[in-house]
Amino acid sequence: MNDSITAEAFAMLGKEKQIQEYSDIIFKLTGLVIDFISAEGETLRISHMVNFNPYCKMLRSCENGKKACLQCDVFNASRAAVEKKSVCYSCYAGLHEIVVPVFDEKEKYIGCMTSGQFHLSGTPLLAKKSVFELAVRYGLDGEELYQAYKMSNNLTPVQVEGILAYLKIIGKQLTSIREHLVFMDKINVPDKIAMVKKYLDENFDSQITIESVAKKFSISPSNLANKFKDTVNVSFQRYVNFRRLMRAREMLKETKLSISEIAYSCGFGSVSQFNRVFRSSVGCAPRQYRERN
Repeated sequence: MNDSITAEAFAMLGKEKQIQEYSDIIFKLTGLVIDFISAEGETLRISHMVNFNPYCKMLRSCENGKKACLQCDVFNASRAAVEKKSVCYSCYAGLHEIVVPVFDEKEKYIGCMTSGQFHLSGTPLLAKKSVFELAVRYGLDGEELYQAYKMSNNLTPVQVEGILAYLKIIGKQLTSIREHLVFMDKINVPDKIAMVKKYLDENFDSQITIESVAKKFSISPSNLANKFKDTVNVSFQRYVNFRRLMRAREMLKETKLSISEIAYSCGFGSVSQFNRVFRSSVGCAPRQYRERN
């Protein structure tokens, strides 16, 4: 269960707009991509080889080269887990990579964040002969492989510290999302519906959808829709609209805010939607309701 939850947590993390934007910035600044290796040694390869280091991409293009790279990844991830600290190491092919171990709330190792591959300023490069030997071993073009190696991004120790700090932040977010999913996995559906109702009561003025709420409470949208209606006796969207309209009616009577200001502050996506839902439920337009009250 925990393996699938960790994978789901990372998938959710990968969809976070802010994380995506920050990762894009990191790539533009340093040329590095970010990955996650599970406790079982599974590499998610979030980048799907997009923006991947050309040198490493060549080495991984053959089965033996790919195997050597994965063994190196797993070994150093395990090392970071055992030592419980971040590691910046030089791989067998002469590039550096960063590993940050991630632990759950019980200090159980769940995987690690990684980033690489790069030249570290101040450290010697592989000799051309060594790169050519790698090329022969894996059936690659020696000159092409060497040029790709030389073209790999160069990072200073200060930049490496920055990447380390960033990976630690992502690791904390991953742990937080995972803890939430583990918690939700243990809650039965009726209790989840009660939690959903409470959430809607407190957040109806936000731009919420049944899909976003279902994701938050780890339940499918269709199951949430059916169970919510069975439990509360009204549909999900109707309940949200009901809570929004209650607030809107109060604001129409007690404030001098404009119709549009009230519509948006109550969570409606547009004034036309607000007018339509209000007229359908109350029997008159918001402006008429204000005049009568």
